[in-house]
Amino acid sequence: MKAAQDTVYDFLTDPTQVSRHMPDVKEVEVQDRDHFTVKARVGISHIKGTMVMKLTITDRQPPTSTTVIGKGTGLASVVDMVTGFTLHTDNDETVVNWTGDVTVSGSLSSFGPQGLLDRMARKNVETFIEGIRAGIGAP
Repeated sequence: MKAAQDTVYDFLTDPTQVSRHMPDVKEVEVQDRDHFTVKARVGISHIKGTMVMKLTITDRQPPTSTTVIGKGTGLASVVDMVTGFTLHTDNDETVVNWTGDVTVSGSLSSFGPQGLLDRMARKNVETFIEGIRAGIGAP
């Protein structure tokens, strides 16, 4: 991204800013700078409804990395998530390296073997990354 590393870090660790670019978000409630709750529409095949994710930003290491831990419930399912990023500068561009681990149990987990969850996750990640680029104003 053609944005300064500290600008990208500040954006990605601001729940109000970053949640505007999460796919299908209906509502965000920020408790403080490290805790927020996201309500999002979820739909896979014939299962559609709202998932509530409680998220915590941990291990802040400005301006290079952080971790986000989340637990979501809804649609007779539970989602446990640990994701994070590291930033570095390469040729005057900020490079974002993402990591993530998600465990789904309950009704939604039945869509894993067919690859539907993977396809939905990839689509949402791509939408999220494009939203971040737009939010930061970077090509």
